[in-house]
Amino acid sequence: MIVELSGHSLLVFVGIPVLVVAVVALLVFASSIAHGPRYRPGLSWWAPPVWINGPTATKPDPANLPELPELTSSSQAPGATATAGTGVARTTGGASASW
Repeated sequence: MIVELSGHSLLVFVGIPVLVVAVVALLVFASSIAHGPRYRPGLSWWAPPVWINGPTATKPDPANLPELPELTSSSQAPGATATAGTGVARTTGGASASW
């Protein structure tokens, strides 16, 4: 038996499900559409660098730096040597091997 479908039946049984699927698909992909392109491994990086809590862009004024106390031989840490006339003790170690 062949059943004839009217325009109204096609709208109800085909149109409404297609509309529901389209709305759900739009809701799923809306966040990725709003955020724009993502970084893909293997591609070059195009975003500007961001350094959170990094150093400030301005350099400190040397005239406003606090004075360092003079170090005597009894107050120096083991292995520390005072640089000539500066009163700053230098030891080896750290990431740069001298601090």
